[in-house]
Amino acid sequence: MSRINRLQSSMRVNQLLITDPIMIFYYTGLRYDVGERFIGVYVPKEGEPTFFINKLFEIPSEYNTIPFEDSDDITSILLANINAHETLAVDGNCSAKFIIPLIETVKLENASLYLEAVRNIKDASEIEIMKEASNLNDQIMESLKEYFVEGISEIELAEIIRKKQSTDPLTGVSFEPIALFSENIADPHGIPSNRKLKKGDVIQIDMGGIYKGYCSDMTRCFFFGDNSELEKIYNIVLEANLNAIATVKPGIPLSEVDKAARSVIEQAGYGPYFVHRTGHGIGIECHENLNVSSTNDTIIKEGMCFSIEPGIYIEGLGGIRIEDLICVTKDGGFVMNHAPKEFSMISL
Repeated sequence: MSRINRLQSSMRVNQLLITDPIMIFYYTGLRYDVGERFIGVYVPKEGEPTFFINKLFEIPSEYNTIPFEDSDDITSILLANINAHETLAVDGNCSAKFIIPLIETVKLENASLYLEAVRNIKDASEIEIMKEASNLNDQIMESLKEYFVEGISEIELAEIIRKKQSTDPLTGVSFEPIALFSENIADPHGIPSNRKLKKGDVIQIDMGGIYKGYCSDMTRCFFFGDNSELEKIYNIVLEANLNAIATVKPGIPLSEVDKAARSVIEQAGYGPYFVHRTGHGIGIECHENLNVSSTNDTIIKEGMCFSIEPGIYIEGLGGIRIEDLICVTKDGGFVMNHAPKEFSMISL
């Protein structure tokens, strides 16, 4: 069953409009960058979808298409080709300038429920691609160790990562790489600076690349000399990471996975320093819908893929985060990346 067919079978409305280019790519396999111009795929509950696309772009031959020009009125075109008497579900990222003119005529609802439900479950081909994306990320993580030398800056290390993630078969970074040393790790999403590596530092690398349209993501920390306080924190975070991974299985809420990680850190006395959710969904975007948080009771299903990345962050001292990607199986889950995460001291 195609993704469009899966979407149609899950729809509780009779018509749906996809305008988000990322969603369009997921459901059709066609990738467009149209800038500020409109693009849309109209999906009826039954029948074939229709592509709305500006004539400036390549017209897809495999779909019914309604080409238009810059001078055409998008609202009129849409109203002429949808059922204005039926509720129209629209993706949550639809630009207001296109959707507001429809409000007076058509009853609208958010289509994210349907769109995300299909996208949350990865099929076998997607999982194989994501496993290879993580394998490539593992290789890059290992290759970085030769650059862990006194005097290298966070910015220089981040640039090395960016270049490696843009080397065939990878097509770029899935997010801006994070390379931070010691006290700078206290900011969970810190920006690499001119801070240079010195003895006694902790190195945090959070990175991912894009392979065949799918993202990888992983965080590892390395010790560039002795740091007993952060070594203690490292072992707590590692235990939280492993406990959460062991909890993953179909039928439980995502909030239980968050609890499994968070409880370890809280029991160790560092609860206030775990300041973010435990994880996020991943696929053709690095951050997808499946938030692993204390408030998300979405039930885990086979084929879901998400990160598990507990962390502890202490201003003035630094922090530790350990991140893996998990794919849910019928019995539990497996880790897609395999870079070592046991405590690691870099030889000086």
